[in-house]
Amino acid sequence: MPGTDTKAQSPDNDDDPTPTIHPDTATAARTDDHPGIHQSVHQNDGTVIGVQNINEIRRLRGTPLSAEWIAARLEAYVPDDEQVTAIATLLSLHRVVVLHAPAGTGRYTTALHVLADHKTAAIRQVRREPYERADLEGLKDEDTGWILDLRDEEETLHTGAGHHLREIETHLRTTRSYLVVLTHPDAWTHVADEARELGHTLKPARGLDALRAHLAQPRPGLDEPDQWCTNPGIEKNLDTAVPAEAARWARIIRAAVALNTAATDPQPTDKLVEAVISSARSWRSDLLKWHTTHTDSSHRNYLLATAVLDGAPAETIYSAHGELGQKLNDIPQPTDGQQGPGIIELTHTIGADLTPDDRICFRNPGYAEAVVDYFWVDRPHHAAAFTQWTAHQAASLPSELGSPLAERVTQWATHYTLTKRNFTILRAVATHWANSRHLQEHAQDLLVAAAVDPTAGRPARDRYLAWAKAPDTSDLTDSKNTPTALKKTLAGALAQLGPAYPKIALKRLSELAVHTTDSDVANAVGDALTALWDQPTLQDTIRTTLTSWYTAAQPHHTAAARRAFLHLANRTSPGSTPLLLHPNDSELHTWTLNGWRCALDGGSSAAFHAAFAAWLDTALAHTGLRPTIITTFTEAVVDPDSRTYLAPRFLTLNHAAYRWEPARDQPNARTQLRDELLLALREADPAPLHSHAPTIA
Repeated sequence: MPGTDTKAQSPDNDDDPTPTIHPDTATAARTDDHPGIHQSVHQNDGTVIGVQNINEIRRLRGTPLSAEWIAARLEAYVPDDEQVTAIATLLSLHRVVVLHAPAGTGRYTTALHVLADHKTAAIRQVRREPYERADLEGLKDEDTGWILDLRDEEETLHTGAGHHLREIETHLRTTRSYLVVLTHPDAWTHVADEARELGHTLKPARGLDALRAHLAQPRPGLDEPDQWCTNPGIEKNLDTAVPAEAARWARIIRAAVALNTAATDPQPTDKLVEAVISSARSWRSDLLKWHTTHTDSSHRNYLLATAVLDGAPAETIYSAHGELGQKLNDIPQPTDGQQGPGIIELTHTIGADLTPDDRICFRNPGYAEAVVDYFWVDRPHHAAAFTQWTAHQAASLPSELGSPLAERVTQWATHYTLTKRNFTILRAVATHWANSRHLQEHAQDLLVAAAVDPTAGRPARDRYLAWAKAPDTSDLTDSKNTPTALKKTLAGALAQLGPAYPKIALKRLSELAVHTTDSDVANAVGDALTALWDQPTLQDTIRTTLTSWYTAAQPHHTAAARRAFLHLANRTSPGSTPLLLHPNDSELHTWTLNGWRCALDGGSSAAFHAAFAAWLDTALAHTGLRPTIITTFTEAVVDPDSRTYLAPRFLTLNHAAYRWEPARDQPNARTQLRDELLLALREADPAPLHSHAPTIA
């Protein structure tokens, strides 16, 4: 079925074991206009990464967007009436419009606004795997506003895509639906001549207007938004800013006001403006000046510990900063009596506040995250030791301190990864946290958040593929091989990612299965595959994908399909029947049969014997399924095209049958089933007198 053809090849689907990864660059904070992972400046605003991931995956899988979600996205939208009218006119005429503009200009919110005005019964995102064709004829739902999101800078519309968008008009008119395509100018320019009447260059709202709209929202702590929008320092920085950048500044301003309101010595507005501008620049120059002045490692460790434990009791932070020094092999010189700085002096030195209840807090927006970001950039060789320390703190502290710490660092690591396109920190945090029982879910959340991001998702998914293919290691600091703790957590993350990107998740799970000898990793892969199979909407995708791999030219694809199939074949339902065999089945399923053929071609293995045993156990316990199971194996030894009896497959089954039930002096139910199967296998040989079938020992 034809579709809008985007970039044909991507490391998400290719066979390159060393996918291209973007180098570390000190870029400014990401300000894309997508409604995905939102990084708060100073706190997480009550929305944890895990919840954000769930919302993002629901959007990507095409779940109808709720009215509440849409309203939240549009609460600070600044419409241009003339432009909105022009876009709405194009939709009415052609049922399709292509909004093209650079990142951060408000393409997604504009699409939501226009489609909401059209009063369709639902607004949904077109479900598609990244860089694959979008099946527009498959959009069967009626009275729906569709959004095709092609904003990734690496998305390319291939020749013919414009023609197809014109051709889809009849189908959309029949279903009383509309389609808004979001892309960047370079992608649209390539095909614009094919459907120039469908394109619209989106002109973004002024940065200051967008800022005013955000600050005008009825949230506590900001009574006079105009004093910010008319401040010369703010005006200078936002005069040419795009809406997404204005939204980032609005979050910083709100954070600054909230922190100042809670301070024991509130600052005047002009001082807050300086803090906001510094925060927008990640406090880099301020932190450089502080570190240049304060070269004592004890002060620096206290600063870093306070950033991670921001708001914790002073005694906890003081103790933690000593443990951090030990983890960094930075042992302070022992002091006698009251020599050396104490808590009050150290807190003053790092510019933090000691509250009346003896807690230590930073009063500047984004400062705690900026301190950690500075450390990650400045001391990359200490990333592993630092993440080990954070894991210990999160696991050992009371939950009211440990849980916020984990959530904070998860958000910061996600933000750092998406901003810098550097996966060193993400891997270090995910690995060491995966090795902690208390932090495994946070590690999964971190991996999922990076994978679903519209701008950084591709390099993250590429990196996960490389990790899946690398050999096992127990060394958490090994950068060439992949620690088994990380592999197990990656399997869990892929199970979460599967509903949005089933092919991508399946490929990486299969590679994990092929490239591990660790039983815990294998079990984690099996659990993830089962979780995906349990979602009926994904079963066809799993079948189609594995079928294409069963006979693929690339041996590693076939091996991955074989291992994935055997994981599924070995899984049983609560009724103790295989997941791939319905209790009422009386006929063969071609996909399952071909899976067993692929499995037999791989010869004996622990995974094969486990799955084979599960099926024979079922045949023994459920007599109604016995004929189907025996027929499945007798057909599996035969080539479906030539009807040739393949002796190597028979040998594998013969060996597996005797492994399941060895020869015994006295027959029993198991030996009878084994012999029944082997007899059926011999009789399935179409050659006269079974001339080339091996003799059963």
